[in-house]
Amino acid sequence: MLMMNDSSRTRLHHLLMLIVFVIAIALVITGQKNIGATGLGTMLIGLALLIGLLWFYNRQYK
Repeated sequence: MLMMNDSSRTRLHHLLMLIVFVIAIALVITGQKNIGATGLGTMLIGLALLIGLLWFYNRQYK
């Protein structure tokens, strides 16, 4: 079993959050370029990912 210390776990969380952030921004931008329901759906998925990131970040400051 792989053992991780706190600093490597924190770095992994930050890296995963950065990757999800970049994907969410890319979805919003590409969704804006598409007119119609598919573009709207793409932007809503990107927005949901961004809101999820905000929730995940802010839950430690409850």
